[in-house]
Amino acid sequence: MAIKRSSKVSSSFSASSMTDLIFLLLVFFVLATTMIKTNNIVQLTLPTSASQDGDPSVVSLSVNADDSEDGFVYAVQNDLYDNINEANAALRTIYRERMAAKEGYESLYLSLHCDEKAVSYGAFVGVLDMINEVNGALKMETANTVEQPYRIVLATKEAK
Repeated sequence: MAIKRSSKVSSSFSASSMTDLIFLLLVFFVLATTMIKTNNIVQLTLPTSASQDGDPSVVSLSVNADDSEDGFVYAVQNDLYDNINEANAALRTIYRERMAAKEGYESLYLSLHCDEKAVSYGAFVGVLDMINEVNGALKMETANTVEQPYRIVLATKEAK
């Protein structure tokens, strides 16, 4: 005699326990967010400045693509130059003027801004070589008393 066993699995799903769980989570988050006190928020007072000049030890050099001789326009302290040699002369002049004013520092920071989409790596390296050339010439002028006349700070976002 054969005994038959019935092992059917029920495919129904009861969602009543899920609704209870969701309701409890909703109540928890509502109560938790209403108990947050605004007194616990950190109050920051940020410094402000009325000066528009900025740090006098920082010189800005921007390189953008253009229709000039070498395909780029150079802006030294917002003065535009069509080729790299004019920018070279401008950097030397700015250093000499600032050192003649005796403003208390021997090295200037050069903030180099290049448009990352329009300026090629070759042009960027050419600008770095020009800055090294300026540093070498200024070092010779100061009889090697200044180790590095311009210290470079690089920025590769879109130049202004």
